[in-house]
Amino acid sequence: MSSEVAVPAHRTAVTLADVAGRAGVSIATASFVLSGRGGSRSAGSPATKAKVRAAAEELGYVPNRNAQAMRTGRGGGIVLSLGTLDDPWGVQLANQVRRDALPHDLSTLVLADERWLEYLSGASADAAFITSVDFVEDGPERVRRLNAATQTGIVAFTAQMEPEGFDVISSTPYRAVAQAYRRLRGRHERVHLLAPNLGDGRCTRITLAHPRTRAFLEAVRDLGDGRPEDLVHVSPEGSRDTYRAGLEWLSGPTRPRAVICFTGYQAVALQFAAERLGLDIPGDLEIISIGDVPAESEYFDPISYYGVDDVFARISSVVIDAARDRGDRPGRLHAFDWQFFPGATTRDDEATLRDDE
Repeated sequence: MSSEVAVPAHRTAVTLADVAGRAGVSIATASFVLSGRGGSRSAGSPATKAKVRAAAEELGYVPNRNAQAMRTGRGGGIVLSLGTLDDPWGVQLANQVRRDALPHDLSTLVLADERWLEYLSGASADAAFITSVDFVEDGPERVRRLNAATQTGIVAFTAQMEPEGFDVISSTPYRAVAQAYRRLRGRHERVHLLAPNLGDGRCTRITLAHPRTRAFLEAVRDLGDGRPEDLVHVSPEGSRDTYRAGLEWLSGPTRPRAVICFTGYQAVALQFAAERLGLDIPGDLEIISIGDVPAESEYFDPISYYGVDDVFARISSVVIDAARDRGDRPGRLHAFDWQFFPGATTRDDEATLRDDE
């Protein structure tokens, strides 16, 4: 007798029972396979999983994520709270997670604002990666509230928290900022920090209070280089506005010779402005980015940066593990160390202070 099940012509929605019947398995097995729990023993052998997925595709089965979330506590998706779409770092991370998540039947969603507490409190997500914990008001407390209110596997990108039933990725660039300053200061009388305006309008208070800026200010003070705030150049947020501001800065009477960029997208924009003006890099201007600069976002030669080796794959692995392992987890601390990756925007100078000093 054939195990194929015909879907009645009058029914428009294919059910899980239809898929199970077509594949010749129980509804429970079909549910395990199609709910993102395919790695469970209850999902059966690889051949069984393949049959269930083939049946679902043949019948055009679309799972009801809301019902699935109520039944299993799983939403079938990973939310990346990136805060913006301007930073190529976040775009590269989203691409990496998407590639890694699909084989586990997990979709990837990007949240491009800082309303992650509000969104995730009312959404069913298997895991959420939150990047702005240290930069928004009451960030750590918001994470705790979210963790207590949802079943989402949270991965917090923060230097201020320890695991509290959720994973923490601690990847602090503050020592790297100091190293970058010493590296460039060995060749230049003045080294500037290019930072985005994180406040409203002309107010730079939030930018100056940011941990990356504070690390720069402290590095300047440690070497006795005068008033450190004078070395902070604040530009509007966004790649295009940073590029335009960079053209003005590099064309002015106080053109910098060495710049540490707060983020990768700022480094790309400043390099573009320098090339547009015909400046020689690194002869006329040296640039170091704090944070990886994905190759896909570079228009010219590679930018020198401080970052974490294989950072996108490592973050993706932590996030997907949090999505798949939904048991009673105590949470883990993942510490990522930063190092210098030389590119074409800095000189190869033996007189430069060594990185480990």
